[in-house]
Amino acid sequence: MEVHHPHHPTHKKKWSEYILEFVMLFAAVTLGFFAENLREHTIVKEKIEKNKIAILKDLKQDAITIDSIYAHEAVLIQNYNRTINLLFLAKAGKINDAQLIDSLKTMPSIVGYTYTLYINNSNFKNMQSSGLLSNLEDNELKAKLSYYYEVIFKRIESNNTFFDEAGIKFNEFYPLGIGTFIRDYTEPEKSYEYNKSVPFFNAMLDLKKSKELIKSDEFIYSVQKYYNYIFIYRLALTKAKEENNKLIQLMESGDLK
Repeated sequence: MEVHHPHHPTHKKKWSEYILEFVMLFAAVTLGFFAENLREHTIVKEKIEKNKIAILKDLKQDAITIDSIYAHEAVLIQNYNRTINLLFLAKAGKINDAQLIDSLKTMPSIVGYTYTLYINNSNFKNMQSSGLLSNLEDNELKAKLSYYYEVIFKRIESNNTFFDEAGIKFNEFYPLGIGTFIRDYTEPEKSYEYNKSVPFFNAMLDLKKSKELIKSDEFIYSVQKYYNYIFIYRLALTKAKEENNKLIQLMESGDLK
């Protein structure tokens, strides 16, 4: 006996149903795409903010270092001013040789040495190499960061090298100053009398060769030359300070802390 099953006619979808399904599928894919983009954008933005905070800390440390260099150089400039004045007084015959030497003994020894600025650009380089800098929406900040870390950084590096070399040459010409400096800061064995800075400096100034050097035109010229170098370096330092201040103000105005 055969069993006959009833046949159910296949449901044919209307065009409106196909369109609705397509729209829903398209909407789901589009929303997923936008959601992923939003997530990536949020991650990138968070990374940028973290880098900006790190860079701001670097800039504030640069500012502290610059101020300390200015303070150190102010003392150095005063010492050179007094020394140069004494040398010209002796040259003009207004004080004699003994008075010149005695006056120098009461003053801090001049030395071709000062602090130089090291700009830490590691956080900026990290931001640059990771592509985050190109995603920075603030074009003014982007330009100022690039100028500070590309132009000012290289200028300071160049001046650091120049200034260090100038100091080495001056200290080779006038070793009394650096010798006194070494005894003040490296703390050699103090049980030896002439490892103490004052006895050492006074004894060195009493040498015939030292007196001849100090009275020479070449010595006046060399002291004045290094004195000039201090201000040449200060020009680069002043520009760095100006750009540093601008960047800090710009970044803090963006609610960074």
